[in-house]
Amino acid sequence: MAAAHHHALETRGKEKMMKTGTVKFKIVFLLMVLILVPGGVWGIAGLRVPSSRLVDFDYEIRIHDIPQGSRELKVWLPLLAQTPYQEIKNITIEPQEHTAIYYDPVYHNKILSYTVDIARRDSLIFNVRYRVKRYEYSNKHGILKTVLAKDADLNRYLKANRLVTISPKVKDLADEITIAETSTMGKARAIYDYIFHNVSYDKTILGWGNGDTERVCSVKAGNCTDFHSLFISLARAVDIPAKFVMGVPLIHNTPEGEICGYHCWAEFYDEILGWVPVDISEAWKDKAKYEYYFGTIGPDRLEVSVGRDIVLDPNIHMEPLNYFIYPYVEIDGKVFEQVRTSFRFKEVNQRKEARAT
Repeated sequence: MAAAHHHALETRGKEKMMKTGTVKFKIVFLLMVLILVPGGVWGIAGLRVPSSRLVDFDYEIRIHDIPQGSRELKVWLPLLAQTPYQEIKNITIEPQEHTAIYYDPVYHNKILSYTVDIARRDSLIFNVRYRVKRYEYSNKHGILKTVLAKDADLNRYLKANRLVTISPKVKDLADEITIAETSTMGKARAIYDYIFHNVSYDKTILGWGNGDTERVCSVKAGNCTDFHSLFISLARAVDIPAKFVMGVPLIHNTPEGEICGYHCWAEFYDEILGWVPVDISEAWKDKAKYEYYFGTIGPDRLEVSVGRDIVLDPNIHMEPLNYFIYPYVEIDGKVFEQVRTSFRFKEVNQRKEARAT
């Protein structure tokens, strides 16, 4: 009897331990799910799940005042990138005739081109409409570790561009800024801090917006293009691969509207973490987010293209583009500038979208 009673107690104890273990496992599993599911909730150790925005985005080109007697129109425009943090859910291209889609040979940007007979036409409209979901992108601690790049891919991000220089002046400045640092993250942070404290966001001085490193070194002012060109030059000067990313801003806390202009940022490559984003000009404009923008960029933007000195078509003689956000247009082999480009967006209700699918 005593032995049987002891065995029953032991069995109940094991069952209780198994149930407790099951409950603990379920709790851990649910917390892990909270980390992995998008939506801005908080998970283990205060880690925040990336926030996101779902928008309809329109890229429209209006070509007007086409000269009489013109024969052939060629248009090249960038198509939004599909990335781990930018999901293209739908795309509509109008018109669909006379199109070709391909990738540039260096940075692999996706390009849409038109070749159109324009006899007896004085204007044309082209439109690309997207439904796109953009996520917050953070890699400052390797939480969302990116795919490690190949050496061949990194080499192009160590070389100078026409305006993103690595001159002796830039090299000396980079060495001075990073002299106390040994790690890639430490050097990149020192460069980020230097630019934040020494360059002003100022579009009143002639020459801003070209992303000219030598100019920024001299005048210590410019827009996002200038801030990040300097960052990239300084990073490359101390052997850190860095790339220029061009996009458009989505107006914060605004459900729809027209977007005035572009926005760009940079990414540098850490041998452990992979690609890490920085946005120094936004940090300068919103100093409360100074720490945030080293290693994180929010969902209030769309990525359009990567790189500088972009070759649209290696088979056609044309100067490389400084960067690629607006369309490049030729009529009968000559650059044509009577072009109006507009960007518009409208927020999509993500809950309704989820129910619909």
